Amino acid sequence: MTVNNQFRHQPYPTLPQITPTRHLLRVDPGSVKFNRLHTRHGVQHVVVVPGTFAGKDPFNIAGTLRAVPKHLPLIGTKIHNAADRIEKKTQEVFDNVTADTGNYTVAFTQRLEELVGGDPTVTLLDPAWTGQNHHFARADLAVRLLSHLDGLDFSPRDQVLLWGHSHAGNGFALLSNLLANHRESIQQFFEVCGHPEQKYWRRAQRTLMTNRSPHPLAKHVTAVTFGTPVRYGWDSNGIHQLYHILFDRGTDDPAQITTTPVFPPMPNDILNATNGDWVQAFAIAGTDVVPPAPGPIERNRRIAELLLQGLKAPKLTTDTRLIPFEHLRFLCARWKTGTRCHTDGHNILVDYQLSDATTSERPIEFSVFGHGVATTLKWLPAHLALLLKRMDLTPTG
Repeated sequence: MTVNNQFRHQPYPTLPQITPTRHLLRVDPGSVKFNRLHTRHGVQHVVVVPGTFAGKDPFNIAGTLRAVPKHLPLIGTKIHNAADRIEKKTQEVFDNVTADTGNYTVAFTQRLEELVGGDPTVTLLDPAWTGQNHHFARADLAVRLLSHLDGLDFSPRDQVLLWGHSHAGNGFALLSNLLANHRESIQQFFEVCGHPEQKYWRRAQRTLMTNRSPHPLAKHVTAVTFGTPVRYGWDSNGIHQLYHILFDRGTDDPAQITTTPVFPPMPNDILNATNGDWVQAFAIAGTDVVPPAPGPIERNRRIAELLLQGLKAPKLTTDTRLIPFEHLRFLCARWKTGTRCHTDGHNILVDYQLSDATTSERPIEFSVFGHGVATTLKWLPAHLALLLKRMDLTPTG
């Protein structure tokens, strides 16, 4: 894996450092000893983290309200209280509407803890991150996670397993760069983020500045991502083990590590998840949605200079060279690479044998353009069994 990454971005296409593997997944994994997550791999805690647009403020409504100074006479406190209520209601509505399709629920964590026999403990990240689709939101998630981990106790063998969907995995990537604790890049990170005043930001910065490099927590962190788009690079000094479970189908070639290009888009392929998780291949660099306010736009511009370093301009072809606006030209050219796998970690490419479960009269495996199956209760046992199989084969030294 990459050492001394210092927040550099992954390229398109990637060249995985560990050869990806392919699997056909069945909903019934058979007889599996799930308790070995703890007994064999030393996992004491599992922290489950939803992805983009599954948070408490996906459309930045509460964030916009909080831009109003809290100390304003009469209205400041009321507006901030309203923002708190909006966040709470948004999460409740999202949970009720989507259930476990593209979203991690309390029922998911309860089922996961039941499968592993109550050890390790399994929790949803609390407080949750905003789920917004931009650089600072994911940086904020990484800092929240660091502050959360800093409050846990570990013996030498103990591990915490971060279990994340979609862009939560990119928050994990930034966390690995934070825990690598390269002094110069850490200082730059906090400078471009503007040193937010939230307690968890202050705690994270303090623990990094007062500990060695890499941070002692790094050796206790294992991460598994589901449907995470290829974005930020990982730093092996900041993480113990890393696994990516990626829905990919439509090929009989075990050596094929890319997917069908997202550009030009084919509507039937998108709707039917013909080639697997379309969202994971789509949501690469250039697809962020920044709240339309001067503060967030400027903050994301500054942090983008750090997080997009090393990302080279793509080669243009006839069908992309004439597209107006450089940003869109580059995005379409990167979509054409069909990038599916991450440079670092174990890329586990899966195709699903269709189950009998449906959502909106469609197979659950096709839900949210192939992006929703990763969070479903139906497929949780099979996903956990697959992860354990791969972990069993990974050297622990």
